[in-house]
Amino acid sequence: MKTPISFLTVCLSVLLLLNTAQAQESSFLILGDIHYDLIENHDMEWLATKPDDLRQVTQGYTRYTQENWIDFCKILKRQCDQLKPEVKAVIQLGDISEGLAGNPKKAIQMAKSTMRAIEKTDIDIPWIIAKGNHDITGPGAVEAFNDIYIPAFRKFTNNPEIKTANYGTTINNIFFACFDPWEKRENSLDILEKNLSSSKAKYKFVLLHEPVIPVNERCWHVYRKKPDNRNRLLKIIAENNAIILCAHLHHYSIVKRNTEWGPIVQILTNSVIRNRKHLTPKKIYTEYGSVLAKEKPDWQPNTLEDRIKWLDEETPHVSYFKQMDLPGYGILSIDPQKDSIILQYYAAFADIPYDTVDISALLK
Repeated sequence: MKTPISFLTVCLSVLLLLNTAQAQESSFLILGDIHYDLIENHDMEWLATKPDDLRQVTQGYTRYTQENWIDFCKILKRQCDQLKPEVKAVIQLGDISEGLAGNPKKAIQMAKSTMRAIEKTDIDIPWIIAKGNHDITGPGAVEAFNDIYIPAFRKFTNNPEIKTANYGTTINNIFFACFDPWEKRENSLDILEKNLSSSKAKYKFVLLHEPVIPVNERCWHVYRKKPDNRNRLLKIIAENNAIILCAHLHHYSIVKRNTEWGPIVQILTNSVIRNRKHLTPKKIYTEYGSVLAKEKPDWQPNTLEDRIKWLDEETPHVSYFKQMDLPGYGILSIDPQKDSIILQYYAAFADIPYDTVDISALLK
């Protein structure tokens, strides 16, 4: 009679351990655009033919990288080392590099130096990285992304099956689906739907660079000119109770959009640190609608009519909104036992949060 009891005890212990692991609290570090950039990674003769990009590289991103990157990473590492619940992964939402290298050789050089910069942070947890438009911009950039970034994604996530920027990974019963709307070799929507629906994780997140829901006057949201694709994307996300994590606009924003398939919450972050003392926003927007575009009529006036239309179409569906010009990083904490998802957003180099939002409450 001792053997069955012993076996039963072992089985119960294993089940208890599995349940405890699945119910474990977790945190995730959320980074938006970074635009890591070194001047030696550019063909300056080629870049000189693009005056606006030349200005951004020479007066902006290379300077921000030199002045702030190392110290910013020290803050991120300290958070990852000390924060409770434990940080299980870094989520980076595209434009990790500036791109615009100018030729294929420089594109490879830029991709390699960006990946080395990530490794030198000594943040020794998985990095889950989405593709950004800058990461694939310029001669040779797409090939460099496939040759350098994709293998790095496999290494960071310990997933040898990753072949494109459409991939998924599970950590502590939490599923992260990276979505690449620019991929031409495969149907990204089909893959996203399959990845999300086949996951049995309790919590699901969709990671992409461009927002799905427009949140500022520029209306740079994915599939903005392909309404059928966008409607299907909304349906896939809502039916899978997924939360959107995105970047691209160099703002911080939270928005809740209701759909016929359920509510969607979108979190948008920005990690381009221009000024480490930028700890409060110049303005906070809480009124959603075409007013966002009408307040800035001088920005691309030839597209103003379309942008007003898009915002007016979204407005009836939006029930929560905030948006501000605040660079920094987010900490997403998930407690399965309390069914709680909390976002804390930190401004620039701050080590105490500027804003705290109960994401789980928004989804109810």
